[in-house]
Amino acid sequence: MFLENNETFAGCSGLEEVNSYEEWIDFENRLSNKYGENYVPSTVFLAVRIKDNKLIGIIDFRHKLSDFLYNYGGNIGYSIVLSERRKGYGKEMLRLMLEHCKKQGVHRVLITCDKENIGASKTIIANGGTLENEIIDEVNLVESGMIQRYSISLSKRYATAEQRKEIKEKEYKIIEVDDEKFKGNVCLINIKKANELTYQEKAYKVTLIKDNYKWLEFYDYNSKICLTAFYDENNKIIEWYFDIARKIGMDNEIPYEEDLYLDVVALPDGKIHLLDEDELKNALERGEITKEEYDEAYKLTYNL
Repeated sequence: MFLENNETFAGCSGLEEVNSYEEWIDFENRLSNKYGENYVPSTVFLAVRIKDNKLIGIIDFRHKLSDFLYNYGGNIGYSIVLSERRKGYGKEMLRLMLEHCKKQGVHRVLITCDKENIGASKTIIANGGTLENEIIDEVNLVESGMIQRYSISLSKRYATAEQRKEIKEKEYKIIEVDDEKFKGNVCLINIKKANELTYQEKAYKVTLIKDNYKWLEFYDYNSKICLTAFYDENNKIIEWYFDIARKIGMDNEIPYEEDLYLDVVALPDGKIHLLDEDELKNALERGEITKEEYDEAYKLTYNL
């Protein structure tokens, strides 16, 4: 059906190039032989409608970004059967794939589409996509000749701590501050009830979530460092936690920081700990961040 309509097989791992399932499923050998050192491993899922066992579409996640994928193809590609389009399947397929990526520790994905493919751009935006830029298609990938590059962050941490399932009951207050030294929001979270969470990293161990603990968070929109001060039930400081951020912003009046992996912890006894260097390195190797972002993370850390 795709070939009959002169359409490409996005997310299909070269399905149009083979004649049998056995040949297609041998991704590793077939594609590594084709692309050589530019080969990127991928995970492929089929979308099958349960009620009638009909194949609806296909989607894949490319584990790394080669130069070609970084500029033109992105991390995720997908296709929907022509008769099943405009029914919300693409949106749901992408949502589920993003959940898979998050479980694999991926913090950010890149997705591209034809500028004139309004349906594809709406699907990406509905799943949190932000338009990075538009580039001329120099590899004849899309019909319009113009490719849109969207990024989707999977690492946004919101001030209200909604992502922390350990917190069962809380109160919070957000205030706005606008002066010469700080322009942004400060959020106080009062944890009423919670499942206790103790965090251990390298040489220190600390409890950060517990009944009657408090978090005081600082979101400065002119900075890329987000500070959280943790207090115990007696209002005694536990630690100061500095998140190195790709971006600090606001969604629907709730402040957030988009993680850039590196974190710095300062303890009351004066000890300092640098965390998640391995995550930063892995992100660079996957092509999830650029070398410039990698260097910036360390620069921000050492300038604290």
